[in-house]
Amino acid sequence: MANSFPVICLLLFFILMHYVALSGHQEWWPPCGPFKVKCPYKKVDLSWYTGTVNPYPDVYQPICGTDAHTYDNPCTLCIASM
Repeated sequence: MANSFPVICLLLFFILMHYVALSGHQEWWPPCGPFKVKCPYKKVDLSWYTGTVNPYPDVYQPICGTDAHTYDNPCTLCIASM
């Protein structure tokens, strides 16, 4: 399951990009708007991994979490919510 995690994040990224491309700029910005990210997994065991996780460091698309923290991109938000 850990091997498929980057694939899931990539899929989530392309779904979000498709949504943004179809909706236009006004519907998805500002990032604290009504758009919510629904992660496919509620719990993932990453206890074996000791490094930091940012699968897309070059993708800067700030998005606000419900914890009032701004994340660099939807994938880091998804990871933090697990």
